[in-house]
Amino acid sequence: MVLTSDLESDPVCRLLLSGEAQTVAEAEKMYLELALPEAIALLASGLSDEELGNHPLMVMYRTHGSRGWEDSIR
Repeated sequence: MVLTSDLESDPVCRLLLSGEAQTVAEAEKMYLELALPEAIALLASGLSDEELGNHPLMVMYRTHGSRGWEDSIR
């Protein structure tokens, strides 16, 4: 059972509930772009590789993969 406070504390749900994002995919993309400073702080935090790998933010980054490579460098 999901409580309202759980939904309101989830950053992806907040983006959806506020109307800033129209779809889950859009909300996740927005959140991941906003969460880069948090990810950098996690990497610098001294967590073990296992702890980093299990952190929900890092799991979300892995799930969404990396950005595509540019076809050419200008």
